[in-house]
Amino acid sequence: MNKTISALSLLAVLAATPLAHADHGHDHETGRVALQGQAAMDVDNDTMHATLYVEEEDANPVRLADTVNKAVADAVKVAKATAAVTTRTGGYQTYPVYDKTRIVRWRARSELLLKSTDFKALSDLVGKLQSTLKLGGVYFSVSPEARRKIEDELTTAAIDDFKRRADLVAQSFGARGYKVKDAAVNADGGMPPMPKQMIVGLRGAPAAADSVQAPMVEAGTSRIAVNVNGTILLEGL
Repeated sequence: MNKTISALSLLAVLAATPLAHADHGHDHETGRVALQGQAAMDVDNDTMHATLYVEEEDANPVRLADTVNKAVADAVKVAKATAAVTTRTGGYQTYPVYDKTRIVRWRARSELLLKSTDFKALSDLVGKLQSTLKLGGVYFSVSPEARRKIEDELTTAAIDDFKRRADLVAQSFGARGYKVKDAAVNADGGMPPMPKQMIVGLRGAPAAADSVQAPMVEAGTSRIAVNVNGTILLEGL
C-alpha cells in the first residue's frame, strides 16, 4: 500500500467580501474567504469481484429454464466449496426471440457473482467454473474496512491542509487571524467510486475439456480522496 499522502489543494477564492453592515452603523465584520483542502492516497485494491453467467436459447421455455437453473445450481455448489469466496446469484432474465412478430424461441441468462480477498482462490475457482459458465468480467476494489481506515487518515490530513491554507490566506491579507464559518468534509463524494469493470483474458488455452486455466489478474490501485470545503472569516482587517 502506498502510504504517501499527497495533500492537494485547490486555489482559495481570495476575494475577501465584507459582510453586510449592521443597522447600528458600526464597522463591518471581517471578510469571507472560501477555501478547499484535500488529501489523497493511492491504495492497493484488496477485493476481487468476478461475474460469471450462463446464457442459453430453446424453443421450449420450460426446458430452457430447467437447463439454466441446473447450470447455476451446480456452479453454486462448486463455488460454495471454496470457503474464502463469497457467492451469490445475480441477475436473471428470460425473454422471447422474434422472427418478425412471431416468437420462435426463448433466451435466458443467469449470473453468479463471486467476491474474495484471496485472489488466488477466486482465480482458481473462476477457472474451474469456466468449464460450464462464461466469464462476464472481473474488477477490483478497496474493502469497506480498509477504505474507512484510509479515509480517517485522509480526513486528518485534509483538515490540516485546510488550516494551512487558511493561515496562508490570513497572513496574505494582513489579518490578525481567522475563524471557521462553516466546513464540510466529503470522501470521494460521500460514497465509494463505481468500480471499472474489465474483461480478463486467459493465460492459455484450456488444459482439458473440463478444466480451464485460471485467469491472469492484476489488482492495481484505487485513488481515495477526502475534501474539506469551507468558509473562513478574517479578523482584524
